[in-house]
Amino acid sequence: MEELKIDYKFKLEDFKVMEDIEHSYFPNENITPAEEVLKWYQKNNLTCIGVRNSNNEVIASVNILPLSKNTFYDIYDNKMNEADVNESQIETYENNKEYYLYLSSISINQNYRNNYRVITTLLNGCIDLYKLLIDRNIKIIKIMADASTEHGEKICKKLLKMDYITNTSHDSKIYCMDGKDFMKSIIRIMRY
Repeated sequence: MEELKIDYKFKLEDFKVMEDIEHSYFPNENITPAEEVLKWYQKNNLTCIGVRNSNNEVIASVNILPLSKNTFYDIYDNKMNEADVNESQIETYENNKEYYLYLSSISINQNYRNNYRVITTLLNGCIDLYKLLIDRNIKIIKIMADASTEHGEKICKKLLKMDYITNTSHDSKIYCMDGKDFMKSIIRIMRY
């Protein structure tokens, strides 16, 4: 059985691999270039979770972005596309503060799609990050996702139990939930 590991440390080359994986899922206008995602990560190094295979290649990733309130609601209200987010709109985490989170670009290499172990490893990485935020007394006010695929919709609706908000102008659907409800979903998932 292939060894998989969670990773939180990335270089530009890793973000280019993630961008290539995203191109197999999402329309080009919904993809943020690797160079900009690196800037997000340099501003807040707790914005990306990846899964590496036994060859140390990134095979799955998700961005979890703490956004300014205005940016969060611009996306929520379909006034802005995720691909337009820049590093100035990413917040840095401070202990005992509150944040609006955005789940962005959940993607898995085609050779590993529908692989339960990869999905579970990525989810465990998200749970570990969330535990770190809890340990720092960081509160989540709301969490939102922009689902561009059927798989993304399933994650939002069935796994996380997020509420559907609206269709976007870029062929995706916005889902959102209260931070307290998100915590309940994470606890429920952790019990499995």
